[in-house]
Amino acid sequence: MKHLALFLCLLWLVPTCGLCEKILWEDEAGQVILGDDGNVQFISPDGEAADENFFVPTTVPAETPAPIEAPAETESPAEVEPIDFTFKRTLKYGDSGERVAQLQTRLSELGFYNAKVSGGYYKVTKAAVKAFQAHNGLSADGIAGRDTQELLFSAAAVPAAATPRPSPTPEPAKYTLMVDVVNQITRAYTYDEDGQYTVLVREMICSTGTSKYPTPCKTTVMPKKRARWGYFPTWGSHAQYLTRIDAANAFHSVLYSEPNENTLSVKSFDALGTPASHGCVRLLVSDAKWIYENCKEGTIITVYEGDYDPEYTMTLKPTLNTSTLRENPLPVPTATPPYAPENWPTQYRTLSRGKKGEDVYMLQMRLTELGYYHGSITGGYYGGTIQAVKDFQSDHGLTVDGAAGRQTQALLFSAAVSLIAAQPEKTPAPETPMFETPVPETPVPETTVFETPRPTGTPAPTFTPLPAFTPTPDPALFVPLEDSVG
Repeated sequence: MKHLALFLCLLWLVPTCGLCEKILWEDEAGQVILGDDGNVQFISPDGEAADENFFVPTTVPAETPAPIEAPAETESPAEVEPIDFTFKRTLKYGDSGERVAQLQTRLSELGFYNAKVSGGYYKVTKAAVKAFQAHNGLSADGIAGRDTQELLFSAAAVPAAATPRPSPTPEPAKYTLMVDVVNQITRAYTYDEDGQYTVLVREMICSTGTSKYPTPCKTTVMPKKRARWGYFPTWGSHAQYLTRIDAANAFHSVLYSEPNENTLSVKSFDALGTPASHGCVRLLVSDAKWIYENCKEGTIITVYEGDYDPEYTMTLKPTLNTSTLRENPLPVPTATPPYAPENWPTQYRTLSRGKKGEDVYMLQMRLTELGYYHGSITGGYYGGTIQAVKDFQSDHGLTVDGAAGRQTQALLFSAAVSLIAAQPEKTPAPETPMFETPVPETPVPETTVFETPRPTGTPAPTFTPLPAFTPTPDPALFVPLEDSVG
């Protein structure tokens, strides 16, 4: 029984132990999905996984020493025609095969590789790749990724005997991204004339992680990795336009059951504006595509908690065209109507979550005037307005349900509430200083010309002034508040 209980416990922990979405990354050619762990899953052109090649690993031997690559023959190599090149995958230490042999041949042609073309990617090959990268102004990590291979097999590659290409001066990222997990909004800023990211470029409604799988509040630097489509094997769903946030999460579109735009999960679309993901940041397809195409490696990403304002969030949420499964354009914002008592509504409809209109504008402005509402005045009735109405109802003895019916609105827009709000607050009595006890003054009697003289020999009384009071503070009053919390 103990073993059975342990087994059941492990089964329960397995799906919850990972706090991030495992992602398989499809490359731009649409023929391969790259796993986060370095494994490769080949897929057929229609997007279905090919069972015979499911998760072909590219493993690196843990303890096996690297083979010694034989010295190259002293004969001068014959000229080799450039190899037609199409990028297929990143090559790194431990890989082997024809692609590695092509890499070694090209490095040899350019004078960076002086060993036998073995088809094995080990120490000498890695050192040759690093030398080529450094000589050609690339980041020298010894891994032959897309940028390295494309330059290596191009006519622009600088041979070892030529003058090295200077490394380009890095430019600041054009955008920075701010993800507000309270209001479910991602904002893109670009820099102003002083180089500060203050110019708002785009606002995007999103879904960040739930309380069980939260999106961490922190600042990260966007990695290079991105993909046109991605697959989440743990959850059995796909998404478009994936761009990494960190090692665990990514920006991506709403979800699909297959890598096909006609298989949209309407549920994930409807959830935008609320926490719904497993740590990633889900976006409208148009917004995910914008980040994928415009926010490059090195973009600063900040995930933070903003001030609660759900009314503003909902101004960014479009409706869905159920025929095409595409988002409809956002409507043009309507002008805020002028606020004045003569424009207050005289006929009332019940206002509740999701209602929009001029009467909602007036309600929000009236609640703001009375100090109950502190959010954006949008004419949309959502969480902030509901809470303000509840507070008003509670203060005025009404049924507290957050819906503004006839009785609530009649009182809210009445002069009686204006009089209550206009009453001045009572002036508090002056406070006695914390550490000083007031000492009443004793006046010294003055002798006047009409006063009976004292008998001779009786000296006038001498008044000794009271010593100045030096307060002794109580040390307990200066303990920081956070240290007093259990």
